[in-house]
Amino acid sequence: MFRTILGTALVTLVLGSSVGAAGEVVVIVNPANPAASLDAKQVKNHYLKLSPAWDNGEKVRPVDQAGADDGRTAFMAKVLGMKPADFERYWIEKQYASAENPPTKVPDDAGVIKLVKTFKGGIGFVTKEAAVAAGADVKIVHTVAY
Repeated sequence: MFRTILGTALVTLVLGSSVGAAGEVVVIVNPANPAASLDAKQVKNHYLKLSPAWDNGEKVRPVDQAGADDGRTAFMAKVLGMKPADFERYWIEKQYASAENPPTKVPDDAGVIKLVKTFKGGIGFVTKEAAVAAGADVKIVHTVAY
């Protein structure tokens, strides 16, 4: 009896913690951006500046959160197909080869939202909660569950 109760409690604890650990980051752009939605490949092309301009000709301005949290790791893995170290190496090589500047680094969601809403070509990733709280200041164009 005790083992059954203990086993049930452990299963509940493990399942509950894995459900609670799941999250979402969203890719946001400036509300003036013509894109209504983007798939992962389009986000990757803009974020790595393989497509350096938006459809309206505005220069792409990616923003990166400097913290090494789960959302950043999930974004890089699922959208960019990279680990954070690979992302850093990519930008060092790109900067050396073409003098292209890497994404502006900010410490948190608020910094990403501020830059994306300031620059018409801005693109970044934040938690879904932060994007919803920002309201009309940003536009969600892609969601990444992790």
